[in-house]
Amino acid sequence: MLSGEINQVFMNLLSNACQAISGPGRLRLQIGACDGGVRVRVEDSGGGIPPNTLPHIFEPFFTTKEAGVGTGLGLAITSNIVSKHGGRIDVVSVDGTTEFAVWLPLRQEEASGRTTAPDPEGGRW
Repeated sequence: MLSGEINQVFMNLLSNACQAISGPGRLRLQIGACDGGVRVRVEDSGGGIPPNTLPHIFEPFFTTKEAGVGTGLGLAITSNIVSKHGGRIDVVSVDGTTEFAVWLPLRQEEASGRTTAPDPEGGRW
C-alpha cells in the first residue's frame, strides 16, 4: 500500500505543477538523502501561490481552480499521506516560483512498534 500512496503524493504534486504552468515554463525535481530520510522537491514556474491563499492549500475542498477542474482534495490527501508515514511537506512560493518539499523517513515506526523498510521488494517506492 505504501508504494501506491507515495505514487499518489507525487502524481498530485506533479499534476498541480503542470497545471500551474501556462505556456512555456519550468518544472524541476530534486531527489536526495536528507536527515535519515529522502527529500523530494517539486518546483514550478507557474506564477506562484498568493500569500493569502498559502495557509489554506492543505485544507480539504479548498481550491483556486475553476468549477469542474478540481475538487480541492489533492493537496489535503497528499499532506495526510505524508503525515501518516512520518514525513512532512513544506511549501514556499516566492516571485512566481513554487516549491513543494516532501521529506519521508527511510524507516517508519508503526503503531505496533515494529520498524519497517519503505518497500520490501528491492528498495523501490
